[in-house]
Amino acid sequence: MELERLHPVQIQRFRSMSFREKMAVAQGLFRMARRARVEAVRKIHPGLGEEECRRLVAKEFARSRT
Repeated sequence: MELERLHPVQIQRFRSMSFREKMAVAQGLFRMARRARVEAVRKIHPGLGEEECRRLVAKEFARSRT
């Protein structure tokens, strides 16, 4: 998979961001990834309840950090 190149204006903006701004962006991306994974788990396992889907995704994300 090849990623799209960033525009020079985007690069300039990212470089000028404070640590707090960068952390906010990272947290938003993390939340988005979890929501997307929960949706995928719901489609794969339609019989699971909401809490079970979230618990399964939480376990997956916990394992992926090690």
